[in-house]
Amino acid sequence: MHDSQYGRRTFLAGAAGATLIGVGAGREPVRQTTAGLVRGKATAVPGVTAWLGIPFAAPPVGALRWQPPHPPIPWTGVRDATRFGASPCAPSMPGVSLDYSPDRMSEDCLTLNVWAPPEDGRRRPVMVWIFGGAFVMGSSANPRYDGAQMAAEGTVFVSINYRVGILGSYVHPELSSESPAGVSGNYGLMDQIAALQWVKDNIANFGGDPDNVTIFGQSAGAFSVGFHLVMPQSRGLFHKGIAQSGAPMGRPSSSILLGRQADMQKEGVAFAQRMGASSIADMRRMDAMHLVTTYGFNWLFYPNIDGWLIPDHPCILMEAGRCANVPVIAGHNHDEGRVFPPLGGGTLSGLQASLQENYGTYAPEILRVLQAQGSTDPAVMGQEAFGDVVFNWNSVALFMAMSRVSKSYAYRFDYAHASTKPDSFVKGQGLGAFHGAEIDFALRTCRFDVPERRAEQERLMNTLSGYWLNFARTGTPNGAGLPYWPEYQVGSGKVLRFGEGAPALDDIAFRERLVLLGRAMDNRMVEQA
Repeated sequence: MHDSQYGRRTFLAGAAGATLIGVGAGREPVRQTTAGLVRGKATAVPGVTAWLGIPFAAPPVGALRWQPPHPPIPWTGVRDATRFGASPCAPSMPGVSLDYSPDRMSEDCLTLNVWAPPEDGRRRPVMVWIFGGAFVMGSSANPRYDGAQMAAEGTVFVSINYRVGILGSYVHPELSSESPAGVSGNYGLMDQIAALQWVKDNIANFGGDPDNVTIFGQSAGAFSVGFHLVMPQSRGLFHKGIAQSGAPMGRPSSSILLGRQADMQKEGVAFAQRMGASSIADMRRMDAMHLVTTYGFNWLFYPNIDGWLIPDHPCILMEAGRCANVPVIAGHNHDEGRVFPPLGGGTLSGLQASLQENYGTYAPEILRVLQAQGSTDPAVMGQEAFGDVVFNWNSVALFMAMSRVSKSYAYRFDYAHASTKPDSFVKGQGLGAFHGAEIDFALRTCRFDVPERRAEQERLMNTLSGYWLNFARTGTPNGAGLPYWPEYQVGSGKVLRFGEGAPALDDIAFRERLVLLGRAMDNRMVEQA
C-alpha cells in the first residue's frame, strides 16, 4: 500500500526466474520471495509443505504505527519459516470462551502463511483466507484455519494477518494531515491489500497461479471481502470472492463495521485526550498493548468511508457497478446470533429500546414478527434480531447486488451439529447453526468430536469444501459428484441450503424480518429478492 516497491517482481540475482530452490528428495523446502529466501517444513498431511510467518510488510511500529504498510525489510541468507508469526495485538475477553487464544501477540504482526502441494509444473489456484473477529481480534494461527488439507486438494492456500482494533482503524485529524489522500484509518484493510500484492508478486514461486486468486473469509473476513469488491486499490489482485456471514451493505454503524470518516475524526481526538496525548507523536510512543487494553472491546474505530480507499457506501458502489466484476459466493448461517449477547440485554424493555434504535417506526412490527416466528423470550428474540442486523440482511444484500454485476451463488448453512462449539450467552438454548459453525467444513479442519455424527459430518465437509474448491479452480462451484448449484437470480428468492442431508434449494430465511429491516434503513432491495 505504501507508494513503494510493491508490485515489482524483484528476484535475487542468480535465481534466473526459478520458481523453487533446493527441491528434490531429501532437499529443504526453500523458496524465493521478493525480500529473501524462506525455508518451510513438511506438514502432517503427506506431500503438503508449509511456510509460516513470512513478512509481507515492514513491522508497523514506531513511526510506522498508523501508516500504510511499507515493503518488507529484505534479509540475507535463508529465513526460517516454520513457525507462525506473532498474532495482532488484541484485548482479552474475560468470561468468554473463544475457540483460540494466541500464544504470542505483537504490533509486529504483518506476516502470512502458505501451504502448497508438491510441485508438478502446473500453476495451482490460490485461496487467500481472511480471519474474522469484528476487526478487533483474530489470528491466522488459529488451528481452524490450517491450510494443509485444502492444499492437499490441489490449491495453494494462504492465510494472512492484519492490524485490528485501535492499531488497525484509528482515525485522527493529525494522521489525515500526514496522508497524501488526506484520510486516516483503514490500516487493516491496507494490510490486506499489501498481502494480496505479495501473493501476486510471489505466489508463483510456491506453485500458485497469481492470475487465479480467490479471497474468502468469515465474519470480519467476509466484510473484508465486501470491501475488497469496491476498493479500487484491490482491483486485479483477486479474481473471485467468498463471503461467509457478513458484508458492509447496511446503514453505517458499528453493527455492520462501516463508519464515516468525519464522525471518527471526532472520536479520535477524544480518545487521544483520554490517553493524555497532545499529539500523534505522543500516541506513537505509547506501548502498543497499553493502547489496546485501554481501548478494549470498543467499536469507536472500524473500516470507514474515507472517499479514497472506500470511495462511497459499498452498497451504492455495487448497485452502480463500480466494483470488481468477479464471481462471488455469499451467504449466512441460520442461527448467527446465538453466540452473541442479545440486543437489549435479555429484557423486554431493553429489547424494545434496541429495536426502536435499529428499526425506528417499524420496531413494534418487527417485535410482533419475532414473537410469532419463535420464542417469546426477550433474550432469544434479541439474538435473532442481532443476527439479522449484523449478518443476515447484509449477506442477502451482497449476493443480490453482485448478481447484477457478475455470477453470484447464494447459500445458507443450517447444520446444527458442528464440532467446534463456543459457549452460548443464553443458557439452556441450543446453538443451532451458530456464527462460524461452517468454518471447519469449508476449510476441511473438522475435528469429528461427535463419533455418532462423523459420517454425516464428513459428507458435509466434502460437499461444502468441494463447492469452495471448485469455485477457486473455475469460478463456478459446480463439478462432478455435487448437486447442481444455480446462479442466484434476483426475484427467485432461492439459496442453496446446507444441512444434515444433501444440499437443496430453499427460500431465503427470515424474509419478513429482513424486509422490515431494509425499510427501516430506507433500502428496499431485499424486497426484490
